[in-house]
Amino acid sequence: IMAKWLYDTNAWYSFGSLSRIVGGVQVHQGAHPWQVSLKRNNQHFCGGTLVSHDWVITAAHCVVSRYLLNSLTVTAGEHDLRQKEMEEQTLHVRYIIKHPNFNVKKPMDYDIALLKMDGHFKYGSTVWPVCLPDPYERFDPGFVCVTCGWGRLKENGVLPEVLHEVELPILDHRECSRVLSTLKKPVEGHTVMCAGFPDGGKDACQGDSGGSLVCKREPGPWILIGVTSWGVGCARSWMHNLRKKYARRGTPGVFTDLIKVLPWIQEHMDTGSKKKNPATSCNTQDGKLPGNEGILFFPEYPEPFYQDNQLCIWTLLVPKGMNILLNFSRFDLESDTYCDYDSLSVISKEHRLLGKFCGMDSPSPVLVGSNSITLKFVSDNKEHGTGFSMIYQAIEPSTLTDSGCGSVKILFEEGAVQSIHYPEAYNNLADCQWIIHAPEGYVVKLIYETFEMEENEDCTYDSVTVYENVAKENEIARSCGFVLPAPVLSSSSIMLIRFQSDETETFHGFRARFLFIPVSGKEN
Repeated sequence: IMAKWLYDTNAWYSFGSLSRIVGGVQVHQGAHPWQVSLKRNNQHFCGGTLVSHDWVITAAHCVVSRYLLNSLTVTAGEHDLRQKEMEEQTLHVRYIIKHPNFNVKKPMDYDIALLKMDGHFKYGSTVWPVCLPDPYERFDPGFVCVTCGWGRLKENGVLPEVLHEVELPILDHRECSRVLSTLKKPVEGHTVMCAGFPDGGKDACQGDSGGSLVCKREPGPWILIGVTSWGVGCARSWMHNLRKKYARRGTPGVFTDLIKVLPWIQEHMDTGSKKKNPATSCNTQDGKLPGNEGILFFPEYPEPFYQDNQLCIWTLLVPKGMNILLNFSRFDLESDTYCDYDSLSVISKEHRLLGKFCGMDSPSPVLVGSNSITLKFVSDNKEHGTGFSMIYQAIEPSTLTDSGCGSVKILFEEGAVQSIHYPEAYNNLADCQWIIHAPEGYVVKLIYETFEMEENEDCTYDSVTVYENVAKENEIARSCGFVLPAPVLSSSSIMLIRFQSDETETFHGFRARFLFIPVSGKEN
């Protein structure tokens, strides 16, 4: 699925790009919102990965030609190459930065390049950056990751029009080196990593080069750990007989290990961004976050850990009528059940606590139904961590059709909530959460309008559960089946609603509206 190098055993390298995913499946639109298409004169030839609104990572061998820049464009939000999708956007490239150690005569090592866009991609449900790994991120051999692209569906096969993906396990570094050293022309590299199955059958292929190898820890975001680079053949076996004829010998999929080049990536991205968006430091008063979108790194590079006894406050204000989306790409604070030691708090403009986070698991994305929030970080004088990185963005309320699914949505005005894809059937393994904040002196009343869900005696399969606080300590009501549940009343001004489905059977789901009731009228 990636445009990777097609390693030729009769020549040291070939500029024929790999363009397929072998043994994979067609993906749903928006499944890989960071995947972009590199096009020469409007023709796809390589993949790439969106890592910010104006930076793309790809393979250096994709952009080696000095004459490429004038005809090179990058398309985000692409799914079907035959048609233009709703969020599809195409930008020209301002400049290309190839890794200084990349050598076209030995293109298997340091095969990575940065593309600076001439403009900015607008984020949406199908256009979104992937998270970069932290310097200590490790995924052990055998961990199953995903690569995708518009590459060929088999060696020398046809090119698909729709994005495909394939799952590949990470290969032990020593085994990777051993396989590559047995080639007719052995390969050694400082940045080489392998992924694949010894028996073949699944792989990236011609046309996939420059694309992403992403891994996901549960819970947590997708992490970019590799860039599709090259391989001998596509999905060939490489394990059983290392002495078999070189003509049919394959290799695992070979990727550029992002951890090995992470300092180089951060150096260039930081340098390119500081002109417009200077680093935001720790403030005890009002550290206003610049612009309607950006990234907050804490602590600032190159500091590895945050300090003891810190109090940091940042305020984010976007245009009236807009919502704020927070997406954490890295999170490492001292762990505690109630986050009483080190913590990051999200506070509304009415000075109400919306969420308090600590520990090493990245919080789910938070969608705040307001145009202003305050972030407050505190640390004590004992243990510390490496801090956090967070992407923030102003969002039109109508942009995310399934708000609350994939992110926790915080609501301050009367409205409605509904299951994912409603009125169409919800999907398996769905998880949607809404936190409703009524004004002080009011409680929340939830009234179901439609309800159709898998039936189970104790509602342990698919269900809607209502809690009286955000910690989910006290359950007010749990509902499933096909009977319209009775209205639910909160015990305070806060109500948390969670919809979950298991791995079997789906139905149309539910829709409910919620009202704010004065405490004096609670019995009515």
